[in-house]
Amino acid sequence: MSSSTRNGPGSTEGPLRRVRAVVAVAAPLAAWAAGVAVVAAWRAELPDPVAVHWGTAGADGFAAPLTTVLLTGIVPALGAAVSVLTLRARRFAVPERRLLVGSAAGVSLFCTGLTVGSIAGQRGLIDPAAAPSPTAAVLVAGALAVFGGLAVARLLPAAPPGTARTTAAPPESAPRVPLAAGERAVWSGWTTMEPTGLALLVSTGIVFGGLVVFGIAPPVLLLAPALLLGIGLVFGSARVWVDERGLTVHSPLGWPTWSVPLAEVAEAGVTDVHPLRQFGGWGYRVGRDGRTGVVLRAGEAVEVVRGDGRRFLVTVPGAAGAAGLLNSLASRQRA
Repeated sequence: MSSSTRNGPGSTEGPLRRVRAVVAVAAPLAAWAAGVAVVAAWRAELPDPVAVHWGTAGADGFAAPLTTVLLTGIVPALGAAVSVLTLRARRFAVPERRLLVGSAAGVSLFCTGLTVGSIAGQRGLIDPAAAPSPTAAVLVAGALAVFGGLAVARLLPAAPPGTARTTAAPPESAPRVPLAAGERAVWSGWTTMEPTGLALLVSTGIVFGGLVVFGIAPPVLLLAPALLLGIGLVFGSARVWVDERGLTVHSPLGWPTWSVPLAEVAEAGVTDVHPLRQFGGWGYRVGRDGRTGVVLRAGEAVEVVRGDGRRFLVTVPGAAGAAGLLNSLASRQRA
């Protein structure tokens, strides 16, 4: 296998990159600080306390407005800490750093947006028990989380083009599928989430729905089962292809799609995966060791080592055939 330098955070770092990294970490904290300032400016227009929890009969939990928004700062602070640790960890490559830092920012922005939005709906009220449902605040905060998280992720510089390419053939010890000169071959497989993961999604959706039906939680919580259904549709199964393009994985909806171009395949092999122990769950995951992959079930997975050392895997039956064909096609390409 060819040797190459891993695309760590310090490999191509310059002043501009450091500034962008600092902005990515500080953005959620800055948004929270702005939220605190806004709520402080509204104090004369707000009831004290304000509503902070809603049941089916309306507002049923109350707290001081500034205390509420100040306590929300715990989430951005934890998000900033996660982002700093992620940026300093060399085992994470650019895509994984973007995913983790963007996710931390998205969660932080959602909490800040929801808190400030729900308080904004109470301006001018005398009785906080009359506070309107925070449904609109949930939707706005959700949009802020998605777009803000994506913007923060894109602040981190992309990997230089061609970083993961390799010109060396996979090692002789790597599994191969015999191919005649000029012969074309395609491997495809279908993988679905194991029953444990599906049961967890379904049971969580039923619990959320039940809380609303029995009057324990507000109707806005019905958004949670809808979100879980969307996750199930997007990440519940995947089609895996191996051909002259490399390794391609896509969901039943056609998006998202993950791929490893053949030019980046340094070696392919088979590994055994334990979703909870190694990746903390199912779906598109980043493992504790920096590996990324589409992890839908326990058992065999085809794992690809890129030219820059990053590893991507997908759990799929018949992984040995997929790995063997990838190595054969990569060897022929570089012959």
